[in-house]
Amino acid sequence: MAINQLCLAKGDGGQNAVDTDPQQLFVCAKTLNRAAVAVTLAMSIVFLFSGMGKLLSVPFFHVPFTLMNLPTGFGYFIGVIEVLGAIGIGWREYRVLSAAALLSVMMGAIYYHFNYETTFSALPALFLSALLFLTIKLDESVERLMRFQRQLMDMKAIF
Repeated sequence: MAINQLCLAKGDGGQNAVDTDPQQLFVCAKTLNRAAVAVTLAMSIVFLFSGMGKLLSVPFFHVPFTLMNLPTGFGYFIGVIEVLGAIGIGWREYRVLSAAALLSVMMGAIYYHFNYETTFSALPALFLSALLFLTIKLDESVERLMRFQRQLMDMKAIF
């Protein structure tokens, strides 16, 4: 079932079904959470390999820093951020913070690709940036849905 059929389906009175049915709200939140997990797992793998490449001094990963006349230590610093971000993005408590840190790293990667390589080579960095932004938004949506579900359950318990 598509996410908009599940989460945006109209129920009685023209309201979204998730606004009136806590069970459907719970299923919608779980579906969004699974989507966030799938996206973050894929990004974790990419950033883990990239960060480890920088930390293990693989020349391919240090060329951009040399071309931009940055110190060698900066490549290692970015590698640490990428590895910690890849690990942190897997934990719900640190997901948004890690995604924001990795998003700042990706802004530097986009700058590098646009200024030192062809515009086409910036597409992977742009795609990863979009996924990081999506991760932040999905996490906010899931949190909002879970909070709303708890409120509905509390209201039903009162009545």
